[in-house]
Amino acid sequence: MDDLTRTQNTDTANDQPLNEVEKPNYASDYPEEPPEVGGSASTSIRYTFRFTGWPNISQLVAVAVATAVYTVLSWLTITTLPNPALGVSPLFIAIGFGIPFALWFGGWAFVIAYIGNFVGAGLLSGLPAPIAIPFGAADFIQLCIPMLLYRFLAPRFNVSPIGKDVFTRRGFIFFLICAVIPNNIVGGLYGNFVLLTTNMETPNLFIPSWFTWSGVNIIIVLIIGSILLSQLGPIVERFGLTIRDALR
Repeated sequence: MDDLTRTQNTDTANDQPLNEVEKPNYASDYPEEPPEVGGSASTSIRYTFRFTGWPNISQLVAVAVATAVYTVLSWLTITTLPNPALGVSPLFIAIGFGIPFALWFGGWAFVIAYIGNFVGAGLLSGLPAPIAIPFGAADFIQLCIPMLLYRFLAPRFNVSPIGKDVFTRRGFIFFLICAVIPNNIVGGLYGNFVLLTTNMETPNLFIPSWFTWSGVNIIIVLIIGSILLSQLGPIVERFGLTIRDALR
């Protein structure tokens, strides 16, 4: 009798209506973010390049401060620091700050990059306006291309879109490929080409200046840029100052 009762109870439990079957929890069963890599500091905040409105006051202040800092550093490094080798390229400390600013502030990187280079490394450093205008676009290559690559590709490779995990193996390789080597090589080529075509640089100095510009910038970004990204990036993000979409 007990066996028959146990069998009937089991059959009744298995015959529950379909509409009472437990529904999946989409928030946990289908997460929007990729899984974290062991040892990484990948952010859970989704960074994109959509336009969702304008930034708040705190973000605007942060962008303005970053622009001012990059402009002043560009001017000081051009006018006060010596050339590390043959050519016209100085020890451009500003680039070590510019890359983190670009990754943190999204679309505002175009503003920071152009004003910093056009005004700081251009007009304030003695370049005539007709030369400073195209010369300022060099930082579109050096700062804005890394920002775009991080925004579009970082989630696919499961690295932090603002470079917080730069000291992990995966984060460091991504940093080298997207924000250190190619952008500084191409940016150095473009910047020296502008100086050459405007007679600000002699042809015999073109190759040495290009090599110096690229090599020194790569070293500075590796040292200063990586430290700022890993140490200050989480703080800037925690205070809600990073730009998560195109401008906000």
